[in-house]
Amino acid sequence: MTDLARASVFTVAERQSARIRVLARTLLFAAGATSGIQLANFTVTGLSLVCLLLAPGFLLMEHRGVDLLPIVLALVGSLSFLASCAVNDVSLLWPNATAFPAFLIFLAGLAVLTARSIDAIATVLAGIATGTVIFFLVQGIELTRTGSVPDLWKYGIAHAVTILLLFVMTTVRVHPLLQGTALGVLGLASLGLNFRSHALVCLVAGATVCTRHILGSRVGRGWQFLGIGVFGLVFAHVMPIAARAGLFGAALQQKTQEQDATNLPLLLAGRTELPLNVTAILERPFLGWGSAFNLTPDLYTRAAHLAIRMGFDPGFPFDLYWRLPPSDYSATHSILLGAWVEGGVLAVLLPLWLLAACLGVVWNSDRFGPWAPLVVTVALQGIWDLLYAPWTYNMIAEFACIALFYCAAHFRRSVAVAPDS
Repeated sequence: MTDLARASVFTVAERQSARIRVLARTLLFAAGATSGIQLANFTVTGLSLVCLLLAPGFLLMEHRGVDLLPIVLALVGSLSFLASCAVNDVSLLWPNATAFPAFLIFLAGLAVLTARSIDAIATVLAGIATGTVIFFLVQGIELTRTGSVPDLWKYGIAHAVTILLLFVMTTVRVHPLLQGTALGVLGLASLGLNFRSHALVCLVAGATVCTRHILGSRVGRGWQFLGIGVFGLVFAHVMPIAARAGLFGAALQQKTQEQDATNLPLLLAGRTELPLNVTAILERPFLGWGSAFNLTPDLYTRAAHLAIRMGFDPGFPFDLYWRLPPSDYSATHSILLGAWVEGGVLAVLLPLWLLAACLGVVWNSDRFGPWAPLVVTVALQGIWDLLYAPWTYNMIAEFACIALFYCAAHFRRSVAVAPDS
């Protein structure tokens, strides 16, 4: 065979291989986008059915201990919620209780779908983000159906749009420093749209990406993250000053002034539920309450007393913030503490593992190669959500992706290959 013929064969083979890769990536993206179909609250979507069909294949895969640990913890958490719901006469379909078996299904199904490839996980994650945008544009929730762009951004699509932006930038091989800069710009834009937590995540993620790329191995990771932590603390101190001055709009100015009046410690990040959660946990540490709406009037009183000892103003309207409608599953406003409050001590093990996985992903971000900006941003948002947010739409599937990212890189030295152009 001549050199020309050989080159022609290789060119045809390479083209076919490229087409197959594009087709595979398109199918992965489309599978993730089925998450835009809501079937039952935030726990069951179109992607749930895809993962349920694929889940049996998980039994045919090879696994390490780190791969199986989140599966075991999800099972333990599901059983803990089952016992708590039975003891406290709470429906087994209570959304926070079904979050654990939903995570189990998502994790098993996505492990089969992606074969734990970092490129594939990132592609599915982008599809999930697309599904989130579709859901909030087509259907949404009460908070996003106000006709206000800031409400749609804050309560619906901000994080999903960030994922899609970083996915596209990585796919077309935009330099990491430019991605870090884009995160900074997006963070400042979120401040103008009255979404401080998203702004903080974007700015810290951008600082992490730029710091890791510029300093590399010349400065130890510990010192790098210490510097990033100082940056975050400075931002947390300076941002309210700028907000009170009206630099980021009237909405953020008013919100900041309202929270200044409560004198909340910085650790609470503007949330009021910590005294309530701590009091509920101390009251029933083992089996929990089944649902936060089983909390008694006496417990609310003791929680208010604890809050005042923590520095809350005695005139703070605790009932307004804590007593939510029975249909609202976000009363505890913390996935981590809420799991303990409602499902008992064994239910908190999975959120704790997810928190450790998010921290591990950020610490080892260089192992994800070109996907580092995307992975760091998703993990930092995961840390915030575990500590300060309730479950929201498609969050369970996203945490399954974080678990897969962590398991794909943990205890391994391999780095993700660059995405195909």
